[in-house]
Amino acid sequence: MTAAAAVMMNAMQVVNAITENAFTRLTKALGRERGVRCGEQALAALGLRELRGPQDLLNFANELIRQGGVVEAVGRALKVSAILRGAIDGPRAA
Repeated sequence: MTAAAAVMMNAMQVVNAITENAFTRLTKALGRERGVRCGEQALAALGLRELRGPQDLLNFANELIRQGGVVEAVGRALKVSAILRGAIDGPRAA
């Protein structure tokens, strides 16, 4: 298990492959503390405790993109991943 995943488990008590991957990418780019904080804030903004599928990952990514900077760059990478997994972006997603 990665250090990011261990931190996430302690902070959130939630782990699945999609959530772990998203938080790992955030912590690699931003550092452990800021990465976990940004991830938790994005999940809270969406009313989620974990990412359960590609559509959740896409919504999480879009939340990160709104923040700009390095967080936006991570969000854009996660967005591509979500779309490749079948998520739908835009008006058709509703």
